[in-house]
Amino acid sequence: WNERIRIVQKNRSQNGPANVQTTPGPVPFPDAISDANLELLFQDALAHLEAVTAEHGTPTEFETLTFMGLWHFARQNVDAAVIEVGLGGRWDATNVNHPIVSVVTHVALDHCDRLGNTLEAIARDKVEIARPGCILVSAETKPQILEIFREHCDRIGAKLWSFRAPAFQDRDAPTEFPSTDEDATDFQLLNLRTAQIAYEAFRQSIGEELRREAAPHGPVLSSPQFALEVPGRAEVLRHSPTLMIDGANNPDGAQRLAKVLREAKSAQPSPKLTLVVSFSSDKDYEAMLQIWAPLCERLIVTQNTSPRAVPLDELQQCASKYFEDVEAVPSVPDAVQHALTGAAPGDLVCVCGSFFTIAEVPRGE
Repeated sequence: WNERIRIVQKNRSQNGPANVQTTPGPVPFPDAISDANLELLFQDALAHLEAVTAEHGTPTEFETLTFMGLWHFARQNVDAAVIEVGLGGRWDATNVNHPIVSVVTHVALDHCDRLGNTLEAIARDKVEIARPGCILVSAETKPQILEIFREHCDRIGAKLWSFRAPAFQDRDAPTEFPSTDEDATDFQLLNLRTAQIAYEAFRQSIGEELRREAAPHGPVLSSPQFALEVPGRAEVLRHSPTLMIDGANNPDGAQRLAKVLREAKSAQPSPKLTLVVSFSSDKDYEAMLQIWAPLCERLIVTQNTSPRAVPLDELQQCASKYFEDVEAVPSVPDAVQHALTGAAPGDLVCVCGSFFTIAEVPRGE
């Protein structure tokens, strides 16, 4: 829970983003709220949560966490806050904010039971995080989705900065954005480029000129020494055998992870890939299993502790359609240990399917 509420101190921000580094290796969670402060924050919030419950019903887990995070930021008098939407945009708990910059990276099929079963429907929900007179940044390239974004921005008086599609660009946006063809195939680079544009939009919104040296770009990103490590995104926890965790939890994320896994396998002589998976029941986990099946020599299904997790026997039955041999291990830590025990030093073990799942992977030897 702690890394979800973080305040980055000014002395660190002077050196650029805290989670961008030039040497490989796991990134910790700097500036995460402490256990003690998190407990105090919850106790202070409890009376308000009980009042809401009495009038409107019990708030969800995400609504509770959002309230605590925003209250913590307000009490600590932060200069600026970066808030991640939980689900969609129109009715998300984070939509109580009035952001000066909003970001929609791209649109893919996810949470279809809540947001709609077409890309267009999901786009119309997500774009609701844009605000009149403010900037909406997007790395989306699909013309029909960009048209929805532009129509909405025109209707409410927002500005659209679409650095991957100049034809949809707001006339007040910078004419040149750092972007390369490599971005289209490397989702981490694409996300970083998008963050850079959001950073420029933010500085313009508050009336300051962009200090380009504060955000790595150009030759820095293309150098062999550069490594972008984000916790839970193709994050390597150990080597020999390699243990990777990734939060991919929809078919779009599964495709991106599949590319990473293919590249990782090609870097080793005859490596075997073991997947350890557990999913939330509202996700299209069958589609994800189909995407990963051609890459995988061994599959271990497990069940994380979230009440939304797919039951173990149900997941094993589904996986058996696409994998010849499916092993079932009840808990995530035991499943990971079982996978590592059966792996050779040059093999790859990847735990994926849900952020709930990868949160239960032990960090350390």
